[in-house]
Amino acid sequence: MRILHTNFHRGWGGQSNRILIVCRGLAAKGHDVALAVPRGSVLAERARAAGIGVFDDVRFARGLRLRSLIHDIRALRALAAERRFDIVHTHGSQDSWAAALALRTMTPRPIVLRTKHNIFPIRDHGFNRWLYGRATDGIVCISRAILEYCAAKPYLRRENLALIHSAVDFERYGATQDRSLRQELGVGDRFVAGIVGRLREEKGHRYLFDALPEVVRQAPDFTLLVVGSGSLEDEFRKQVQALGVERHVVFAGFREDVPRVLAALDLFVAPSISEGLGTAILEAAAAGLPIVATNVGGIPDTVRDGETGLLVPPADPAALAQALLRMYRDRPLAQRLGAAAAAHVRAEFSESTLVDKNDALYRQWLKRRPGGSLVVVLD
Repeated sequence: MRILHTNFHRGWGGQSNRILIVCRGLAAKGHDVALAVPRGSVLAERARAAGIGVFDDVRFARGLRLRSLIHDIRALRALAAERRFDIVHTHGSQDSWAAALALRTMTPRPIVLRTKHNIFPIRDHGFNRWLYGRATDGIVCISRAILEYCAAKPYLRRENLALIHSAVDFERYGATQDRSLRQELGVGDRFVAGIVGRLREEKGHRYLFDALPEVVRQAPDFTLLVVGSGSLEDEFRKQVQALGVERHVVFAGFREDVPRVLAALDLFVAPSISEGLGTAILEAAAAGLPIVATNVGGIPDTVRDGETGLLVPPADPAALAQALLRMYRDRPLAQRLGAAAAAHVRAEFSESTLVDKNDALYRQWLKRRPGGSLVVVLD
């Protein structure tokens, strides 16, 4: 198969990681795989390093930028006409609109699938009804919660929805036992919980910070390592100071060495108020860490309360504090839950499973539309 993936993100995150895993795996299976992304994006650099062909004459600008959209429509249409892709696999609102508009009049028209990576609502205006219901043939959902949300839309047919979880590299996240980062960050032998993710509202940092005064009152050696960057960093630093817990919080910024970060932790925390699946949770589970997370979106696909971690309601600092303290006090429980989480993701969230399911899905759609091509849009 001839396959094109597209993505508008310039930085790095769970979505970009998933795309690279799929592209790399499909190429290893012998497919002709290419990637259309904005020039200078992290994914472009890593894809080239992996031997994936990169087309970067696209902008995929945020918002309604008419000149940019017209440029991208023309560029994608020319690329598709030249390469005659069987699969065009796009990954967000900007690139999905550009691809849908570029390919809508092609003969044969490529099949359109959209993988939805988040639980954010789809606004039911006419444009989205066209994009999802008519310009899109099917939707790939990365969690059961997303699948059920999409199935409730009257313009989306359940038989055109597919559940394909994301994946985690066990060799990368489950192998290292290097805890030297603790000394570098000055936390020594303290109990260290960590949160890894962009400093954005939906990740729930503020509720975790609100939980800390009660936690450190009962566990004076409790320290929180905050890994990630984002627009709310200054606000969060002020919140921590106002709560009087700055001695218990380390802002480490964005780091490339996440496996080393996870190896330095005693506990992983994911207090999200919205989460499609939670790539960081998969990575923590692969590292064998006990996990405290919120019962939202796709998180329960990984964290089963009392089995592979502890779940609490979102935006509930009191419940979050009690779960953190329970893990702090009951180390045998924490160890047991961490081991169970590692076994669960190893069985259900492997990279080979992710690649194989995408490959099988493309073949199914090509059989449903003999002679047609396929567009998969990842949101």
